[in-house]
Amino acid sequence: MPNAFTSIATFSEAIARTLEKYQIDSGDLFAAIGMDREPYRDPDSRISITNMTQLWAEAERRTHNPCFGFEVGMSLLPTNFHTVGYAWLGSATIREALARLVRYQRLLSTAAEMSMEDKGATLEFKLHSKEAPQMGLDAAICANVQICRGISHEDFAPLSVAMTRSAPVCEREVAEFLRCGVEYDAPENVLSFSAESIDEPLPRNNPAMVQASEELAQQYIARMDKNDVVTRARVLLIGQLPNGEPSRKMLADSLHMSERTLARRLSESDYTFSNLVDEIRQHLARDYLRQSRFSVTDVAFLLGFSDQSNFARAFKRWTDLSPTEFRLAR
Repeated sequence: MPNAFTSIATFSEAIARTLEKYQIDSGDLFAAIGMDREPYRDPDSRISITNMTQLWAEAERRTHNPCFGFEVGMSLLPTNFHTVGYAWLGSATIREALARLVRYQRLLSTAAEMSMEDKGATLEFKLHSKEAPQMGLDAAICANVQICRGISHEDFAPLSVAMTRSAPVCEREVAEFLRCGVEYDAPENVLSFSAESIDEPLPRNNPAMVQASEELAQQYIARMDKNDVVTRARVLLIGQLPNGEPSRKMLADSLHMSERTLARRLSESDYTFSNLVDEIRQHLARDYLRQSRFSVTDVAFLLGFSDQSNFARAFKRWTDLSPTEFRLAR
C-alpha cells in the first residue's frame, strides 16, 4: 500500500526554505494538505508517500515551477538527512559517505532504494523507485552532489548523470549545477563518480561523531520498523561482533524467538544467518580499513574474527585484495 512508504520529515525543512524564496507561506501549504505547519520540528517524525506526493504537487502549483524539485535538491543540507547527515559530515571520504547513504537508506525513505557499483576507476551510485514522486527524485539527484560539495570542495562534480525522466524545461540550469553531461530518458537514475574524486581524504573526518551518529541511525531504524527482523538482526549483530564470533542462539534470544523461527524469518528476506553476518562484516571492514587509527588486527577484532589470518582470508574472498592491499589502493 502506498501509505506504507514514508520519508523522514526533516526533508520538508528544505522545501519550506525554498518556498520562502517565492514568498509563499510554507505552513499554509503544509496545512492545506492536512500536515502539521512545521513537520520538520520533530526530527523523528515521518511523512507518508501520499503526503509527499501532494506536497510536491502543491509546491509546483503555487510556485508555477515544474523544476521546483531540482531547486530544493540544490539547497539541501546534511542536517536534512537526520542523523545520517551527521555521519556524512564526519566521513573520511565521499565513498564512505555514499556507502552510509546506502546502508541507512530506509531511515531516509522507504519509497526509494540506493545502491553502489564499484567499477574500478569509477563508481556508480544508483537510485531506484517506483513509488517516489518525480520531484523527490529530482531533488535527490541534486542533493547528492550538493552535500558532496559541502564536505569536499565547491568544484566537486560527478563524471556524468543519467535520469529516467524526460528532459525538464530547466535542462540547462541543471547541467550548469551538476557541471557534467546529463542523459535523460535513461534506463536508470545513475550518478557516476571518478574513484579519484571520491577517495580523496576529507578535512573534517571525525570517527567519534560518525560512530555516535551511526548508533543513533541504527536505533532509529530498529524503532521505525520493529517487525523487520533483518534490520533488527543487523543492529544486534553489529553490537555482538566485537565480542567474538556471533551466536545464532544469542541473536534468536535477543529477538525473543526460537532459532528455527529466526531462520524462517530471515529466509523470507532471502537471508541466512551466515550470509547476513558476512554482509555486515564486509561493509564494516571497508569502513574500518579506511580509518588509519585501526590496525588490521583491530579490524579483525572489531568484526569478531578469532585471528587476523581468518579476517584476511575473508577479506580476500570479498574483494580479491588483502586488507593491506586495500589500504594501499585507497
